Amino acid sequence: MAHIRTILGVVMAAAAATMLVSPLLAGAEISPAEAQGMPNCDITCGSMSVPYPFGMGPARCYWPGFNLTCDRRSNPPRLLLGDGTLQVQEFSMSNWSTFVTVIRTGDIKVDGNGEGTLGGGLTTNGPYTISSNKLILLGCNVQATLKNSDVIVSSCSSFCKNGDRLSHVRSTLEEGMQCSGNGCCQSDIVFNPAEVAGRLFNSTSYDVQLKWFGWNRSTDQQWPAHVFIARSRWFSGTSVFRKLLRTDAPVSADAMQVPFRLDWEVVGHGAEGSNVCKSKHSDYLTGKKGYTCSCNHGYEGNPYITDGCKDIDECNNEGSAKCYGYCTNLDGSYYCRCPPGTDGDATLQGGCRTPITSDCITSCGDIDVPYPFGIGSANCY
Repeated sequence: MAHIRTILGVVMAAAAATMLVSPLLAGAEISPAEAQGMPNCDITCGSMSVPYPFGMGPARCYWPGFNLTCDRRSNPPRLLLGDGTLQVQEFSMSNWSTFVTVIRTGDIKVDGNGEGTLGGGLTTNGPYTISSNKLILLGCNVQATLKNSDVIVSSCSSFCKNGDRLSHVRSTLEEGMQCSGNGCCQSDIVFNPAEVAGRLFNSTSYDVQLKWFGWNRSTDQQWPAHVFIARSRWFSGTSVFRKLLRTDAPVSADAMQVPFRLDWEVVGHGAEGSNVCKSKHSDYLTGKKGYTCSCNHGYEGNPYITDGCKDIDECNNEGSAKCYGYCTNLDGSYYCRCPPGTDGDATLQGGCRTPITSDCITSCGDIDVPYPFGIGSANCY
């Protein structure tokens, strides 16, 4: 009799809980159904789709703090967050990883005292934090400190030897020593709202302070310092630092598109796990200051709306289920068995074999021969 194996809730994690909206800049066409926004709400901006809790237009179309705008005057249209200086590139609601990637043009501008601000017009005490990024500094004999109110969240120092300047820095970077402290430094942003509760002025408004410590500041400032908040791998791109370290023309950071990541959680306005995760096939995770949601294993979609998590048809979803026998899709799982007359594990390629018969030799002297090893005809092994 064929052995039947039932597989309940075994799916690839990425397929089970992922809803990732592709980047606008990649030009991918996205079906509005993938975004699953609120009913009767506009959820498209050019090739971008907007998943709830994000939304555009009336307040009913988004959770408070997640409002976006679509600049349809540009070609192609641009999806904007905050005061319009941040362009949305990507959404993620993937397996407890919730973030939105935005692009900011240029570096953080500082005044003659070395003071500047990373703004964006984001809501005070809103859903976003920038902890998954790096502080990057290019300059000679200068220290950059990133603060939120009186809380230091990142800092690093960049040194230059006399006479080295750009040529030495560029050769160092091209050898693979990215931001080692010679003309360039980088540091992780350390930020946990729960640990500094009550001390933060605005969790998405950060002040930058530059401090020069070289013996000749005028010489050091011949190469202007540039400060960026960016995703960790952005500066490792050779083309980026080559543009910044050009010697044949003035350095222009103004036109550079700098991506950084905003982690988000649903906060405030009566947010509780039970009312944030609205799909019945979803669960919630308590975060640093709010909640995030994920579809249960065997489902995918948007856990933040009613019936947003849909059953995955593992039998017809390439890369989801591995069934080399007869596959039957179930609600939240699937059923896989070997064809009649065979036995084994149908989830393994070649796992279904004709059962061992009495014609098979199962021992050699005093050594037993277990299947899948065998002696004799082909059906014995």
